Amino acid sequence: MGIDPSRGFVAFPRGLTDWEWYSEPNTARLFFHLLLTANWQEKQWQGITIRPGQLVTSQSQLAKQLDLSVRNIRTSLEHLQATGYLTVKTGSKYSIVTIENYASLVGSDRQSDRQATGNRQAADNNLTSLTNQQANKSSSAAAPEPTGRPTTSPLVSEFEQDIGKLSASGKRELTGYADRLGEELARVILRKCIDAGAHSWAYVRKALIEAETQGCKSAEEYRMTNPIGAGRNKRVDRPEPSGNDFLKNAARRRPLTKKKEDSNVPEP
Repeated sequence: MGIDPSRGFVAFPRGLTDWEWYSEPNTARLFFHLLLTANWQEKQWQGITIRPGQLVTSQSQLAKQLDLSVRNIRTSLEHLQATGYLTVKTGSKYSIVTIENYASLVGSDRQSDRQATGNRQAADNNLTSLTNQQANKSSSAAAPEPTGRPTTSPLVSEFEQDIGKLSASGKRELTGYADRLGEELARVILRKCIDAGAHSWAYVRKALIEAETQGCKSAEEYRMTNPIGAGRNKRVDRPEPSGNDFLKNAARRRPLTKKKEDSNVPEP
């Protein structure tokens, strides 16, 4: 089945490629699906008002639509909720999913299907306007602070060199952790994640959150609280050997004798 343009358009900003979940296939695919299937105008459903950016669905229904497991859908929803892109109100038979900042993501001026098919130029203008808005936001976010302090931590360069591209929001978050925990402690945590094979900002952020929750104040304290291998490489010293000591009372043991194979054969 081909793509039917008569059902209208959703404008995806070009900055989406820098999004923190863009390289995570299940999470990105689910979010795109929700953008395409969410209501674009207010409607009533079984006595409930469904607003623009909302849809009524369930994990099993989403899994069937995207040919994914329910577990994959649940994990992707948790990713999007934890980072503030979705809110989910769960009921006994269905859930209401709300896409946060829906209007800014797809354009605040929605068109009907008739307008979209009859006036493609207007849709192109909306896409251009949205792209310019995103560019202006990116330029504003990249502007230097009046204090002269760098807007991003040097750890951002280390992350992108050893792990991969970091989104604008990821850069801000990493810089914030470096400010709160200190550059040295944040660098130790980052290097530990890199050595463990980290491949995403979500992995590193989880480690930073754990360190902040533990109240670590220095790199040395973090190394003691979170040893490499979670304690598997620690040496264990016991006051005395465990189990039975086979050398104990060896002098009083009876010597071993070879069992005779034939009692009729005299010994030499």
